[in-house]
Amino acid sequence: MKAKPSEGAGFVPVQEMTKREDLPFHKTWVKAGVDWKKYKTLYIKDVNTQYLLEAEWWQQSMRQDKMEADVQEIATYMKQQFETAFRNDPQNRFEVVESPAAGSLLLEMALTELVPSKPVLEALSIVAPYGSGIAVQAAAKESGAKGTVAFEAKIEDADTGEVLAMAADREQGKAAPINLRALTWYKEAEGIIDEWAAQFVQIANRRPGEIVKDSSPFTLKPW
Repeated sequence: MKAKPSEGAGFVPVQEMTKREDLPFHKTWVKAGVDWKKYKTLYIKDVNTQYLLEAEWWQQSMRQDKMEADVQEIATYMKQQFETAFRNDPQNRFEVVESPAAGSLLLEMALTELVPSKPVLEALSIVAPYGSGIAVQAAAKESGAKGTVAFEAKIEDADTGEVLAMAADREQGKAAPINLRALTWYKEAEGIIDEWAAQFVQIANRRPGEIVKDSSPFTLKPW
């Protein structure tokens, strides 16, 4: 039920990264020996959309004429949600700053995939009799029934530009008894981004040896 890993768009070298069982993402890399405690502030750059807009696969999508606006809206949402997650962190691990400051960490992210859910198929799953298999059969014939979104990210020392960590992940909309999120184009993507932001905060606060779990492919929440 989980999305397959992305092959990578080129923002970070995904092929040189690995899957770590203590972290929730498909691929990660962390520089050994970094003194993370010395960093007290975090600057989050505008989310890069270049790799997504230059890709050809989405140009055949049902929202081709609105794709650029869609991408920018989700990119803005992603930056805001990450800032909010760190600002609301009860442990106050990082102060989010509006511009890179001395001694800051710099978080750069790129949206590399953004596929809208297909509301018609999701609507079928709501109106079809329970257990009929109608929606399942339709989804099996129609690829991309679930919305998907992928990111690649790197964390740098703002003073030196040295890359200290990298991550990449790809997720799809969750299975739910009634998925009202999937009746709008990108609510599933927003929900996934919310989870990523929370996971980044957990990673920032985790103790040595602590595991930050991957998100579940299921939810009982319809929104």
